[in-house]
Amino acid sequence: MKQAIEFTKNEQTYLHVGPRRKSHSSYFIVITKGSALIRLGKQECLVTQGTGFWIPFDCLHALTVLPGSHYFKVEFSVRLTTPLCREAGFFKVTELMSALLVELTKLSEKAQDWDSSFGRLLRVIADQVSELKVSNKHASPHLTKHYNDALALLLTGEKVVDTAALNKITKLIDITIHEFQTCILLREAVKLSRSGRKASQIAETLNTNEATLNALAISVLGEQF
Repeated sequence: MKQAIEFTKNEQTYLHVGPRRKSHSSYFIVITKGSALIRLGKQECLVTQGTGFWIPFDCLHALTVLPGSHYFKVEFSVRLTTPLCREAGFFKVTELMSALLVELTKLSEKAQDWDSSFGRLLRVIADQVSELKVSNKHASPHLTKHYNDALALLLTGEKVVDTAALNKITKLIDITIHEFQTCILLREAVKLSRSGRKASQIAETLNTNEATLNALAISVLGEQF
């Protein structure tokens, strides 16, 4: 990191499958469109529109961003002396935080100087973050326990037949359940590819054929295996 605090606005065209690793800095994301998945150990959290998620320094996690999703990311260097939350989890995006993030997007790259209004906005965000309270009890804070259980099944590739649960989750993730399941399938394919598996081996492991796998990969990942 060049600055103590850095801000980016991100638009994800294709599925992004981040590696499982420890964070080199503390950061948070706020989803403005679509959704993302963050794995913490055995638990996976669904971050949806209007929701924020905090990752502290040295936190083992993996970030997956679904196609078409937009999000803000603010990263905090370990050099900062401001005390920061040490637990990962969801946090409430206040009106002030939302306004600060939107204001940052209005500044040109030339104006992104630490001593300018850009830097002052980031310092206000740092003050807000120092009082952050997070929760990671459920996969989604917007779902009841029953619906969270259904989401957990979807995340492991299991079939869910509860129509009410599927409808609720569909509204939350902003894509169809079929599209969501395809993303989960291809995420697993990416992991297998990174472990050295060839396309034919990946297809066999996932109970599909290579042609279908690559056709899905082109539309969702933007490339073949």
